[in-house]
Amino acid sequence: MQFILFLQDLGVERHIIRDLICEAGLPFAATWEDWRSVESPADVVAIVTVRAIVDDHMFDCFPNARVIAVAFTGYDGIDLDACRRRVIAVYNVPAYSTDSVAELTIGLTISLLRDIPRTDQNLRAGGWRLDDWGTELTGKTVGIIGTGAIGLRVTELFKAFKCRLIGWSRTQRSEFTNLGGKYVSKEQVVSEADIVSIHLALNKDTEGIIGERELGLMKPGACLINTARGRVVDRAALTRALQERRIRAALDVFDQEPVPHDDPLVQAGGTVLTPHIAFKTDEALLRRAR
Repeated sequence: MQFILFLQDLGVERHIIRDLICEAGLPFAATWEDWRSVESPADVVAIVTVRAIVDDHMFDCFPNARVIAVAFTGYDGIDLDACRRRVIAVYNVPAYSTDSVAELTIGLTISLLRDIPRTDQNLRAGGWRLDDWGTELTGKTVGIIGTGAIGLRVTELFKAFKCRLIGWSRTQRSEFTNLGGKYVSKEQVVSEADIVSIHLALNKDTEGIIGERELGLMKPGACLINTARGRVVDRAALTRALQERRIRAALDVFDQEPVPHDDPLVQAGGTVLTPHIAFKTDEALLRRAR
């Protein structure tokens, strides 16, 4: 018997995974054993990972593994050079959570503009009114950093709020301009936008791509929304910008997860924070498993 080794659960019941394998007509069984104690490592032909590191050390244990499936939109944690040397195919799931991430992006934006978390806390503490009423999303200039599938879906949603849309991306797409978006320089995006929304994959070219300079160009009080990857933004520079109350931010991703409770970024004001949940809806997790 040959096996597909799941290094983590995928957020759906395991019997659903087994049913999907049968539906696909794959002659494999599923196992969720700890990879260090698999009884028959030579029988593992595919490995599915979410966040676990997959590298040469693991490949040495599974000499017949020929496929790595990353149950996410990126390739975080995969030693791609090792996979090339060993001729191991690597796949991810690029579109399973497009709507989920885009919808949370809008939710975080409105939560930040209308200060929803603080108003909730105020009411629960016996209050009724706050001094700040918030601002509308309608009519704001929104800068989209990265116009892949998620960036385009976010653009559609912001368009419904009658926002002015500008964007920067390493690959320009006609779909963005067809939605009324205008491509400009990265510097122009961050300096003109009331809301900067990040939708970039994390790699050596994008790590820290929003740094001290870019944050310094943002309008006073502008909003940074990050549902992509934490390390796309320079954490130290972002922390300083928040502590100095130059900008506001809504973040679903961080360079270290879970985030330490005493992290200065968490302690800074002017934020709405969620624990990397953008992808995590019932519908998205089922699509990912399938």
